[in-house]
Amino acid sequence: MSPESPKNRLSITVLLFILGITLFLVTCTKDDGSEEIEWESITRKLTNDISADSLQSYVSWLEGMGTRFTLADNHRDVALQIQKKFKMLGYSNCRLDSFMLDRVYEDIRYQQWQYNVIATLEGIESPDSICIAGAHYDDNLISGDPFAVAPGANDNASGVAAVIELARVFMKGNFSPRNSIEFIAFGAEELGLYGSKAYAAEAAGNSKKIKLMLNNDMIAYEPLTTPSSWIVDIKDYDNSHDLRQEAERMCTKFTSLEYKNDNTYNRQSDSYPFFEHGYKALFFFSNTMDPLYHSLNDRSVNCNFAYCREIVKVSCALLVYNN
Repeated sequence: MSPESPKNRLSITVLLFILGITLFLVTCTKDDGSEEIEWESITRKLTNDISADSLQSYVSWLEGMGTRFTLADNHRDVALQIQKKFKMLGYSNCRLDSFMLDRVYEDIRYQQWQYNVIATLEGIESPDSICIAGAHYDDNLISGDPFAVAPGANDNASGVAAVIELARVFMKGNFSPRNSIEFIAFGAEELGLYGSKAYAAEAAGNSKKIKLMLNNDMIAYEPLTTPSSWIVDIKDYDNSHDLRQEAERMCTKFTSLEYKNDNTYNRQSDSYPFFEHGYKALFFFSNTMDPLYHSLNDRSVNCNFAYCREIVKVSCALLVYNN
């Protein structure tokens, strides 16, 4: 037998290289497909666990506090009760994040501590990178005395209920995010977005890595009872069009919702300060304007919790997808 020629050795080397590249590409394709399947399976498990009854119970509970007006004497107690709720769900790290409010209201100057309530599901790979699910818990009235009564079922117990329900299903489902997830109930939104402004400014000042902020505000008013007619308004900002497109895909894949994008009021809720500091944010809002807005009739009995559930699913899917 003759010795192997250099040409033959080169051919074998090239063949082995090609086989190696092919195997690598096949393996990567398999891994990508497996990850997609796993992501969808986890998302469906979590979204299926989101409960309209749970959302209704949280809204009724918040409504039952009497008033959640920012300047009312019970404003700290409201924050403490929300903190207690998160702790009961297993978030022992839930904390009150205080900020000073200095505001003149009806010719009286108020200087008092206000509170954001923050529960954290810590990331296992990049805990310093944060995804936020947020909503404001305070309410106000157009007519009447908000110091006495301000039920705020749709505005915005519905959004806080969404945040609490997300926290519940992620804890129950033993979800381990790559990035940390913060579930935040913001204070003092109605008088000027004070809670979210304080949080976003501090985050930017400390170079905090916020991957995205999902804001739910007034998401339970829908008089139509046919799910095929339900629409969610997904408001975005100049830096979050791609995130909105992700949300639209989540609507199609995991909910019965159609969607639209009307940014008319996108500066009037807690997502806006995050955008101002360069963070990506979305604002989920009911398609139909609530005629009971800021009235004594903004009660849970006038909310559509099946519709609310579908909107909460979108936030849930986005949080899974980005982790």
